[in-house]
Amino acid sequence: MMRGSLLAVVVLLSAGAGAGLAEPLTLVDDGRPVASIVLAEEPTRAAQFAAAELQYHLERMTGTELSVVTDADPVAGVAVLVGESAATRALGLANEDFEPQEYLIGFRPNALVLMGRDADDRSAMDYQNPATFPGDFDEQGTAYAVYDFLERFCGVRWYLPTELGEVIPQRPTLVVEGSDIRRKPAMIYRFVYRGDAFPADLIGDTMEREEGYPSLDRRSSRLFMRRMRQGGAQYRANHSFYGYYDRFLDEHPDWFAQGYEGQPPQMCFTSQGFIDQVVADAREYFDTGKAYPGAVAAGDFFALVPMDNASWCRCERCAAEILTEPTLGYSFTSNNTASENIFGFINKVAREVGKTHPDKWLAALAYSRYVYPPEREALEPNVSIMLCLQTRRIYHPESVRNDREVLGAWTRESVERPKFVWLYYCYPTLWARKQGWRPYPGFFAHSIVDQFAEFHRSGVQGFFIEPAYLAHNQRSPLMDQVELYVTYRLGDDPTLDGDRLIDEFFRLYYGPAEAPMRELYELMERTYADPANHRGEVAQTEAQAWLTLGTEERMRDYGRLLSQARRLAHGADPIYSERVRLFDRGIYRWMLEGRERYLELVDMRGSTLPTAQIARIETAGGDPENVDWSAAAVLDNWASLRGEPTERQVQARMAHDGEYLYLELEEADIDTSKLVLGDAITVWNEDEWEIFFARERGPRYRQMGLNAAGVHYDIAYDEDSSEWDSGVTLNSDITSPDRWTVRMSLPLRQLVHGGARAGDTLYFNAIRATRTTRSLGWSPTFGGFREPTRMGEIILAE
Repeated sequence: MMRGSLLAVVVLLSAGAGAGLAEPLTLVDDGRPVASIVLAEEPTRAAQFAAAELQYHLERMTGTELSVVTDADPVAGVAVLVGESAATRALGLANEDFEPQEYLIGFRPNALVLMGRDADDRSAMDYQNPATFPGDFDEQGTAYAVYDFLERFCGVRWYLPTELGEVIPQRPTLVVEGSDIRRKPAMIYRFVYRGDAFPADLIGDTMEREEGYPSLDRRSSRLFMRRMRQGGAQYRANHSFYGYYDRFLDEHPDWFAQGYEGQPPQMCFTSQGFIDQVVADAREYFDTGKAYPGAVAAGDFFALVPMDNASWCRCERCAAEILTEPTLGYSFTSNNTASENIFGFINKVAREVGKTHPDKWLAALAYSRYVYPPEREALEPNVSIMLCLQTRRIYHPESVRNDREVLGAWTRESVERPKFVWLYYCYPTLWARKQGWRPYPGFFAHSIVDQFAEFHRSGVQGFFIEPAYLAHNQRSPLMDQVELYVTYRLGDDPTLDGDRLIDEFFRLYYGPAEAPMRELYELMERTYADPANHRGEVAQTEAQAWLTLGTEERMRDYGRLLSQARRLAHGADPIYSERVRLFDRGIYRWMLEGRERYLELVDMRGSTLPTAQIARIETAGGDPENVDWSAAAVLDNWASLRGEPTERQVQARMAHDGEYLYLELEEADIDTSKLVLGDAITVWNEDEWEIFFARERGPRYRQMGLNAAGVHYDIAYDEDSSEWDSGVTLNSDITSPDRWTVRMSLPLRQLVHGGARAGDTLYFNAIRATRTTRSLGWSPTFGGFREPTRMGEIILAE
């Protein structure tokens, strides 16, 4: 045992400082502490945090608390050197010698070194106050060293927030030995959106309720995300030009997409004035750190990403660069129709910025209609790329094939270019959350193993993940439990065997209930992955969830396996029974209730669909403000999407003049100051109206979503197109404190596939969607929003 001043410690350590030559180190001997955790006199915040985490886990493991001392204090027994200190410097180990995110687990005579690159932040850390923990993107290599040590040498695992998810082997004596490990995470950027937004019961729901769902305490959430090594390098890439509307639309309308009425949906990516302004903004950010509202930038990266739609500029220059049909990818979304236009713009900016800031990066997405690399000219070398991939659609062969082709195309395009991936783990819960039902879970952990092996072979340097979203801005820890655990571990270390990680999860987490819980998970995983259970559809619907995926027979099989698991866990450590109960409540019974609810709604679907005679009025010239709305047909008797009556004051009015359809949407008796506007990227996750038109009830229809600011997105679900050029003229009025009124005109010739005229019978629905209360519809869908078989009938009078 070593005991003495820091000077004595330094002398002894330096005398035998050969790396990896130490004897086994005993930290706890039969419940007695024989080691001390040593910090510098003025340790970094990351080192303080790492020491507290080490102390906590070793006490949970051995029942013994190791003291935390400074390098000015006497040291009892083995010195566990956490972070840079006088002792590590005597060993030739200093903070500045480590690369970003690099760390060391070092074995020395009578000493264990756990240190890495830390931010030079010496402020106090309070282990009970999560606000004082290191942030996602703070350098915290010492914390990484502690976590790796606990995993490799102590068998610790973290599978969920709170002690319920902690696997900490119990032992009265702790002896460790090994060779030095000096490394850093393989992927430098590891970020899950809403990473710590967990429900308090670890279950939550995709269906909203007025009072919301309590959130897990901040400390438990933050601790779990630190243990997953969330964060890393400062990097961001996302839609980055929404701020240009307020900054430049009035003065420079030519910088925006041409050929549209109202607010342009995109920028003009061939406008030299726009290009020059983007160059100036990027240079200002790199010089001063200033990013204007709506800009997306972090560290050495400045994003160049269009608005989140495919309504491209129609000027001659842009039109010449937009393909009418894709030559790569599949037609509806992920293809190359706009690749030349978007990456041509990015190249123009990158060349200019590169002249003044050659060591900085312009961050681009490979997304939607520009998911493939350009072919006319090579992308500039100072551009990073993030590939947007539908990795959870393992049941859809075309999506799987397209993702592989996209990854292959960018790998061939450049080996050196920094590549990241944006992974959509958010489906099917996002579809269900938006429409207020419960989905069949999309388990796919074994597929992630193969996906990440390909990412590493392709040189991918990081991931951004949209997780399984729940209502009220929460995310599901259970729907993604195995998936995100495997993702984080393989992102950190590609040498790990992913299938063994999954096997280990069931063994360590469920203990004696391992076998039935593994069989249950894998049965659900195979069911979700089977294309036959999805009938060629991309999006899971409520009907699909409970008629072809979660069938009565399958649910019975799942219940049988859970009964076996409960019996096997009974009598063992209570933690195993508690974990089985959590899956039972949070997945199985949650599914049962969702299925029962859906079947009840099926019985209600016999209700009559609404019909309206749409009056023909005097010509209004396409201006909704010229319409005599008192002469319009009233579309009233709105209800919830499940057909329940409502006391809310919602109605629509509709008329036509033979050339235009005129529509008024209104909700009264509300507080318009509380209308929810989103993040300016999309209208779908906020207070909005959604309207639907079709020639007949079926899969070919048009959809528009619009928010309180008057921003709208138009989509065509046609065989030959996904673009709906609606030609809408629209005004959203929230000036009244208690009334939201939208008025619009739509050219009949563009209303439905093939156009419409007086005398036609069409099909229509309108939905008042909201994040804070249940959605209402003119025609209850008894399902999600997009239920074309439930559209009401409108007859355009001659």
